[in-house]
Amino acid sequence: MLELLEQLFRHVRAYIHSERFNESQVYAESPEHTTMLFDYEAEEIIIKELTESGIGFEIVTEERPVLCTSDAPTYRIVIDPVDGSMNVSRGVMTAGVALAVLPIDAPITPTNVQWALVGELFSGTVYQAQQGGGAFRNGHRCQVSQATHFAECMAGVNFDGRDTETLRKLIIQQPPLGRVRRSGSSAMDIVYVASGAYDAYIDIGNVLTAESFLASLSIVLEAGGIVTAQHGQPLRNATNLREVFSLVAAGTQELHAEILARIDG
Repeated sequence: MLELLEQLFRHVRAYIHSERFNESQVYAESPEHTTMLFDYEAEEIIIKELTESGIGFEIVTEERPVLCTSDAPTYRIVIDPVDGSMNVSRGVMTAGVALAVLPIDAPITPTNVQWALVGELFSGTVYQAQQGGGAFRNGHRCQVSQATHFAECMAGVNFDGRDTETLRKLIIQQPPLGRVRRSGSSAMDIVYVASGAYDAYIDIGNVLTAESFLASLSIVLEAGGIVTAQHGQPLRNATNLREVFSLVAAGTQELHAEILARIDG
């Protein structure tokens, strides 16, 4: 399965680097959402190859209704064909493809993901995991960082439309987070926790949807990380890609607890 996921990523990446790619053309627009042509065409590449794979999938994706490749699919795949579309449209070189495969009858949560891949479209870096088999970055085993202190950690924090009071607690209240980063792709920011590049990732305000975090969080878990909702509770099941979530991921229990204490303080 991981070979298939990597093939899907490589073909989307080839498209993004081809002459056919247009970073500015809009495919569809509504007051709630804009779909760029490259989002739609990347998704089309993935759906076509999943259909041709001979494996029964229910395909859950951002840009169109749920569809199946067989009458009785064995697996459900949740895809984000381009996570970081705004980056791509403006020439910012960080964006990812996120793919998460679950048993068809399993609730949609990171703990139920059997295979996951997050690939960075510009560098070609691939993060992947199989349930129970660990997490890998370009074939090398990933390990979360061992940072334990809030004021010394480097954390990814999403600011876009997020809760300002919580952000104040994190980055203004003393002592603040040691270092703060934001790439513009939630899928990439989260998976940086798996490799130890980030010590934590914090996304508060109930904005994030499942396609952006499902694959990445499952990789973080396989790398030994801690993943919860905003106040330490398990992430609830996602029933569709319109539901919104808050989450906290960290490399250690100690750091995770310090982040939650600051959020709830």
